[in-house]
Parts: sequence; C-alpha cells; structure tokens
Amino acid sequence: MDTPVIPRIVIPLPLEHLSPCSAEKGIATGTVPRQRAASCPAALNVQPVPPPPIDSEAEFAWYRWVLGHHGSFVTWRLLSSALDRRDFDEAAALYDAYSALLLYAGSCTPEVYAAVVRPRMTARHPAMSGTWARDYRHITAQLAEVVPARGSALKEAVKFNRLVHMTVAYRLVPTGRSLLRDAGHDVHQEPTEEEQSIIDDFFLMDRAPNCVPGFVAALRARVSAILADVHLNPARAGYDREAVNRFQEEVPEHIGRLVSIAEAKLWEGANA
Repeated sequence: MDTPVIPRIVIPLPLEHLSPCSAEKGIATGTVPRQRAASCPAALNVQPVPPPPIDSEAEFAWYRWVLGHHGSFVTWRLLSSALDRRDFDEAAALYDAYSALLLYAGSCTPEVYAAVVRPRMTARHPAMSGTWARDYRHITAQLAEVVPARGSALKEAVKFNRLVHMTVAYRLVPTGRSLLRDAGHDVHQEPTEEEQSIIDDFFLMDRAPNCVPGFVAALRARVSAILADVHLNPARAGYDREAVNRFQEEVPEHIGRLVSIAEAKLWEGANA
C-alpha cells in the first residue's frame, strides 16, 4: 500500500507574524465573531490528514514520523508566542505537548526506524539533524533569555522534555550516534540556510505567509488525525525510564491541549 500523502503545512518563518484573514480582517483582533472564521479561504483550503496505513508497519512508522513533526512545528510556533508573552504556565503545557509528540513520532520499533526512517533522512542529507529546525532553534534562544526559575512548572517541563528526547533517541538508536555525528559535522556549528531549508522541505513544510484561521485549521486537522490514530493504535513503546512510560499513557491529553491553546491565544490577536 502506498503511504498516505500528508498535506504540506504552511508556517511563516519564526520572526514573521501570522496575519489576519484577508477575507475577515477583524478575526485576529477579535472584532469579528470567531465563528465567521469558517469563511476564511486559507482555513477552507486546509486538506484533511488521511488515516495511517495500518497494514504496513514501515509506512505506519513513516506516517507517524512526519505527522508527529508537523505537530512539533505548530507546537514550537505556539511556544514561541507563549515565551514572548512570558506566559510560563502555558509554555510548560506546550513543552509537555512537545514531549508527547516525541513519543508519538518515535513510537516505531528500533528495527523499523533503522530500516525505514533513518535511511530516508540519510538519503535527503547524510547529516540531517533536528537541530537544524528553525523554530526549535528560535525557542531555544528564547528560553536562554527567559531562564525559568528552578522548580517552576516550565523548568520541570523543559527538563522532562530533554529526558524524553534522550530516552526516545536511545531506544531508536542504541549506539547513540546521530546522523550529524556520523557524518563528521561539528555539532556546535550553526546550520546553513540550505540545511535549515532541507528540514522544512523534508517534513513537508512551506515557509510562506499564513493567517490565524488558516494556521489554526491546519493545527486542528493534524491534532485530530493524531488523536484518532492513538485512540485506535495507542503508543505503547517500552522505555527504560518509568516516568516516560507513565507519561506515555497521557499522550492524547497533552496533544489535545494544542487546539484549545491555539484558539484561546491566537484569536485574542496575540502574535504567534
């Protein structure tokens, strides 16, 4: 069976704001009722995300890898907005959503990851690295300026996110060798514009203007697809960290919060 085609997602560059809808100029500032967003051309043109190919373990893993990264991209966008507004409780919830998306995206077996996911990334670029993602680099820089207080919800969520990231990575690649290191790249070197664009294109993301209704509609389509998937096929990977195993049971709850956060904050006219 062919892999379902996950629609490309449109997200502006990190420093570019989401705009009001061209058809409903007042939506993003709250002067037009939220219900009228349904008439937004960008929102109407958002394609539904197909269900996963459950009859192929390899393509099922690939589907989750790409869709989970789409979820991460929209989460980073919301997280950047929360950090800008110094809403640290919201930022903590978004970091937990990101942790849940890591577990969703990386839920395949190490064997399938080695046979399917890693070779496809290598084929695109032998040193491909998630550290090239523009949005991730942007929130990392923001977080360095914020410096969450010790013991705060945000500090704990960031620490746990790093634990999840390392735990998932170790399970999928027990040798601990990233493509970046295997290719002999300096892990501390800034990625080039070309390398950052490779990540965007590889994960089916276009960097272009988008309006608030269009972005929220795209986010909602992806969250709905992920929740439908995990309802029928729960992520049940086994990890060597019990805290991560427990958190895995809460994946739907954390990912589901993305829609309510996006609707509550972006409709208020906050820059994303």
